[in-house]
Amino acid sequence: MVLYGLYKHYAKELYKNHIQFSSGFQKIDEKDFEVVERKGIGHPDTLADGVAEAISIAYSEYCLKEFGVILHHNLDKTSLVGGLVDIDFAKGKVLKPAKLILNGRMSDSFGSKKIDFKKMQVQVAEKYLKSVLPYLDVKKGLEIISYTNSYSHNPYWYHPRGKKDVPDSLNPHSNDSSASVSYWPLSLVEKVVLEMEKLFYKNDSSPKFDFVGQDIKFMAVRKKHNVDITACIPFISTKTPNPAFYKGELKKIHNGLMNIARSYFPKHYEVNININTADNSGDVYLLLTGSCIEAGEEGVVGRGNKSRGVISSVRPHSMEASHGKNPVYHVGKIFTVVTDSLSKSISEQQLSIE
Repeated sequence: MVLYGLYKHYAKELYKNHIQFSSGFQKIDEKDFEVVERKGIGHPDTLADGVAEAISIAYSEYCLKEFGVILHHNLDKTSLVGGLVDIDFAKGKVLKPAKLILNGRMSDSFGSKKIDFKKMQVQVAEKYLKSVLPYLDVKKGLEIISYTNSYSHNPYWYHPRGKKDVPDSLNPHSNDSSASVSYWPLSLVEKVVLEMEKLFYKNDSSPKFDFVGQDIKFMAVRKKHNVDITACIPFISTKTPNPAFYKGELKKIHNGLMNIARSYFPKHYEVNININTADNSGDVYLLLTGSCIEAGEEGVVGRGNKSRGVISSVRPHSMEASHGKNPVYHVGKIFTVVTDSLSKSISEQQLSIE
């Protein structure tokens, strides 16, 4: 990571000057109640996070290669607006495309060289979404709208004449106030919901089942040693020929998820898993593209999983959205990395401060 040395320095300073220790902490697994949610990689909120981060990474790499510094940018208000499809077993058709709305600010020049960041945004967004949603036709099923601007009270913040107009590249410092909360290790429930999504992917992250979409979601509620997990597993309409196939494969998926749960929870835990509970009212979970952005649902950066990959409702957490933020000076991103690193190191008793 480009800023690893900087993060390490911050971690040491925080440890020496600002960290306080308190006793009496109760581990999450020992508490009587826990709620954990995981929004899969094809969930609209997760897609918004992923697109914003992919563009930020591509832009940062371009700037480093061309100029030797990462220019000012933020895309952490990116959102998705749902479209509409017509689907049934063995068929599907796009009626209205979903919309990807790229909000934020990006530097459009460095010295005399112009940067066509909007062209870059489209290329990166299409590539990312196609990699995550293999059944999404990014040309027909998606409209990309960029409201990204280069405005600021500082005339050179997004139009730097040289490196002196990118002061954080010479002397990294925060441009904002923010708070970040992290923890380690993961609880049993957190580990399980993360592992359950892996059931649907190969080691190279490609889909394991061509009939399963990517807008997978898990909601787990633990009451002492009783765990109830609700899973939403979409089936690709064009790959699902009839209700019998749908029901048969769901039974296999249920067995696979139960095996994962049993491998993590002790024997005295009672685990119950319900999949696609809306089926009880006749509304089977079919998608054409693999994500509910095809059915009017929206996604926004920061509404999805936290940095540990889950939404753990009973843990302390900040509302900071780190995806798409500038990786050099935005404290909301940097402190997320620092606190995640610190909490894991402290937990594993591997943090050594001279």
